[in-house]
Amino acid sequence: MAKPPRPTFTAAAAAAGEDFDPSKHKLGKTQAQRLAAVSGLDAAQLAGLTVTEIGERFRFRIDPLLLLFRKVCGRVVKTDPGTGTQYPVPFATVQVEDTDASFLGYFPSGHKWAWYFPFASRREVIASTRTDACGNFCVWVPRWDIDWILRWRHERLCFPIVFERPSLKDLLDDLLPQRVPVRFPPIPEPDPAPFDFASLDRNRLVSALGSRAAQRVQQLQSRLGFGASTREFQDALAAPAHAAELAPPLPAELKQALAGTTADPQAAKSAKAAIALQASAGLANRLRLDAVELKGLDLRRYIGPFKRCIDVFVPEWTPIVDVPDITFRVTQDTNGDGVEEVIYGESWFQVRWNATTLPTDLTIEARPNARAGLPCGPDAIPCGNVPAIVMAGMLPVAAVPTLYDATAGYSVRTNRPHPSGLFNDPLPNPDAAAPLYGVLALYGCRHTDRTATRYRMVYEYSADQGATFTAKTPFLGLTWPMFRLDGGGNPEWHYPTPDADGWYPIDLPAGPNPFQHEQLLLDWPSGAYPDGRYRVTLQLGTGGTAVSSESAPVAFTVDNTAPTGPLAAEWSFSASGPWQPIGGACPVVRRGSSPATVYFRVTLAAASGHLRSARLWANSCGAGSFAFISGSGGAQSPSDPLVYEHWHTSVADNDQLLQVVYQLPSTAAEGTYGFGANVSSRAFNPAGGDGGQLAVPTWQYDPADIHIQPSMAFSVINAA
Repeated sequence: MAKPPRPTFTAAAAAAGEDFDPSKHKLGKTQAQRLAAVSGLDAAQLAGLTVTEIGERFRFRIDPLLLLFRKVCGRVVKTDPGTGTQYPVPFATVQVEDTDASFLGYFPSGHKWAWYFPFASRREVIASTRTDACGNFCVWVPRWDIDWILRWRHERLCFPIVFERPSLKDLLDDLLPQRVPVRFPPIPEPDPAPFDFASLDRNRLVSALGSRAAQRVQQLQSRLGFGASTREFQDALAAPAHAAELAPPLPAELKQALAGTTADPQAAKSAKAAIALQASAGLANRLRLDAVELKGLDLRRYIGPFKRCIDVFVPEWTPIVDVPDITFRVTQDTNGDGVEEVIYGESWFQVRWNATTLPTDLTIEARPNARAGLPCGPDAIPCGNVPAIVMAGMLPVAAVPTLYDATAGYSVRTNRPHPSGLFNDPLPNPDAAAPLYGVLALYGCRHTDRTATRYRMVYEYSADQGATFTAKTPFLGLTWPMFRLDGGGNPEWHYPTPDADGWYPIDLPAGPNPFQHEQLLLDWPSGAYPDGRYRVTLQLGTGGTAVSSESAPVAFTVDNTAPTGPLAAEWSFSASGPWQPIGGACPVVRRGSSPATVYFRVTLAAASGHLRSARLWANSCGAGSFAFISGSGGAQSPSDPLVYEHWHTSVADNDQLLQVVYQLPSTAAEGTYGFGANVSSRAFNPAGGDGGQLAVPTWQYDPADIHIQPSMAFSVINAA
C-alpha cells in the first residue's frame, strides 16, 4: 500500500505539544505558494515569514481571515484485532503536513468506487503536537491551507466528490430503499429520512460493513433512547467505512505482472523496480504518455476506495497531477532507543475539509508496531487507612449502594427492568442487576500498610449465584502496560509482574513523574475466566502466605456469553393453521397459481444468563407488506406495528418465547421476504468508552453490547 516519502521539516514544526505556537510558525515553500494562491501575493515574499509578520507587513493587502487557524482534534488508537477494542497510543508525535501528490486514478468500469496510485509526492510539516496519556491531541491548521484545497477541488469538475472516502453512512445508505444517486453538481435537497435499522438484518449489515463495524453500529444504535446523546452514533456513521486500504480490482494483465512480486529481501529491490517499470511502461503506452511522466508509480502502492462521479464519464485510467491535501503522520518511540518510528503515515484524504465542522474526534488507527496503553481511568481516588477496591473502570463499586451492589456484583442502574415489558417504560423502574463483561480495570488503595511491601488480588468463585464459593485463589500471570514521561520528556514503560503466588510490588519504580494508572490494582480479562460471581479481595503483605491486612471483598458478576435465540417460521393458508415449516437451503413458499393470502407463524426462543430484551420483526418486499395478526409473549412496538418486543420485567426474567402471526395479502408481489430478531444481554463494560458515566443519573442507560441478531429469508412465488 501507499508509502509516503519523508516530509521536509521546518524548525518551528519540530516543536511538540504546547510548545508549538502556530502564529510563530515560519511558512515553508508549499505553504507560501498556497497562501499566495488565495491572497494574490507573491509566494517569494511570504516564504520564511511567520503568520504574525505577514499580518503586520501586508496589512490591508491580505484578508486577515485567511491568517486564522482552525482547530482539529482527535486521538491515536491501536485496535485489538481479536476484540476490536481501541486502546490509546500515548506520547506519540502527530505531525500535520502540507502534501502535494500526483496520482494515477483508477476508475474500473462497472464498479462503484475508485482507487489512486500515488507518485511524485512531496510533503512539508506545518504543525506538530504530541498525544496525551489518553491518546488525545489537538492541532491548529491554517485556514488558508484549507481554503486552497477547497478552491482547487471546486474549480475542477467532480473533484469535490472523487477525493472523498466512503463513510459507514454511505454504505448504510445503499442498504436502504429508494436510494437516490448523488448528482453533480450537488443541489440543496430536504434532509434524508432517519435510518430504519429495524429493516436491516445482521447478515445485510455484515455483508456491507464487515462484522466488526456492523457490531459497533448495532451497539451504538441500541443505546439510542429518548433524550440520549447521538454524538457517538453520528461520529461512528461519519467514520471511514474501511479502516485499511482495500485492494483495487486490477485488470488480469496487471495482476499477472504483479504476481512476480517476491518476499526475498535480496530480490525485493530488483523485483520492485522491474514491476514498476513494466506497469509504468504499459500504462504509459495506454495513456499515450512518456513512461518518465509516471516515474515512481508502483501498482502495489494504492489508496482507496473513494467515491466516484456517476453523471460524468471518467476514463478507466486518469492521471491527476499536483493534488493538494493536508495529511497526518504519527511517530512514536516503540522500542525505547530514543528514536521515534513511524506508526501512521498513509493518510491521504482522511479529513473532509469541506465539512461545516471540522473533526473534533478524528480517529487515527496506528500500525501494529505502535505501543498502546490502557483506556484512561478515573481521577485520583481518595484513600483512607485501610486497603480497598474502589472502582471498576469508571464505575464506583464500593460504598455506593444506589449505584452498585457490592455483595451480588451488579450495577443497579444499568439496564433496569421494565414492568410493562415494553422498550419504553415510564419511570421509576426497579433496581437493575446488570453484570459486567470484558476487561475490567480494578482500581483502589494499596498504600495503607507500612509493614507491607507487596499486594495481590484473590478471588472466590461461585457458579451458583453466590450460594457457595470456592476458597480464595490468587490471580496469576496478569500484567498490563503503565507509562510516564522520564526526566528528559521521553516515554517510559513499565509492566507490573507478579511472583508465583500472585504478589505484585506495592511501590512502582521511582521517577520524576507518576505513572498513568498508578492506582490500578489489576487489569482483569474476565472473558478468560468462567462466567459467574467473583468475590475479589485485595491483600497486603510481604509475599508468601503471610497477609498483614486485606480489604473488604467486592463481588463482580461477569457474563461474557452471548444470548441464544433460535428463530423458526411456518406458513399456512389460514391464521389458525395447519402450519408447514419454512426451511432448507433455498426456502420457497408456493401460494398458488392464483395467489392466495398466506399467514406466517414466527417463533423466537430468547434466552440469556442476564436477558435484557428480545425483538422480532418482519421484512417486507418493496412491493408487498406484512400485516400483524396476533402475538404472544410480548407486545407490539408503539413505533412500528410489525415489530414485536419484550423487555425483561424483573431481574429473574431471563428467557421469553415470542410468537407472532403475520399475514401476507394476495396482492403482495412475488419476491423475497424475511424475518429478523434481536436478543440482547444486560452485560456491559464499565471502562467508560460508551459514555455510561456521563449519563444522568450516572450509569443509568441501556447498552446492548452483547447481542445476537438471527434472521431468515425466503421466496414467495405464484405456483402450486
